[in-house]
Amino acid sequence: MAFGEFEKRQSHAPMGEINVTPLVDVMLVLVLVVIFIIAAPLMTSALHMELPQADVPPDAARPVLFEVVLDSTGQLTVDGQPLSTGQLAAALSLRAAAAQTTEVQLKVDKSVPYGKVAEVLAEIQKSDLHSVSLAVQSAAPKIQPTSPPPRN
Repeated sequence: MAFGEFEKRQSHAPMGEINVTPLVDVMLVLVLVVIFIIAAPLMTSALHMELPQADVPPDAARPVLFEVVLDSTGQLTVDGQPLSTGQLAAALSLRAAAAQTTEVQLKVDKSVPYGKVAEVLAEIQKSDLHSVSLAVQSAAPKIQPTSPPPRN
């Protein structure tokens, strides 16, 4: 059979071939439509519930900040008191026992080697204080040097 030509039949018998390509296309589209019909309500559903109301005082417990400073000379201070690295965990544990909620704010000079910072972080971790924040200084906005506009 050549493309673009019809077979020349002598008889008027019914054709025994069915083109199934359009049928497959329609069935695939129907399957996708059914999947989207089933999945769409599941994606948009939310748990709607009415919660009971009660008078509760506002949470006034703010974390107590312990400031740990490691300066460029390697001197370690906790809230202004100089300490050695070995004493840091014990000092923080004692202070944490006195306060309800605690947070350690670590301020490190940028010239301090990373190994020293890792030692201090390990000591803070030994004190069972898990909330540690690293203090950074935000960069000043850069001002682009421009020449003044020419005067006429």
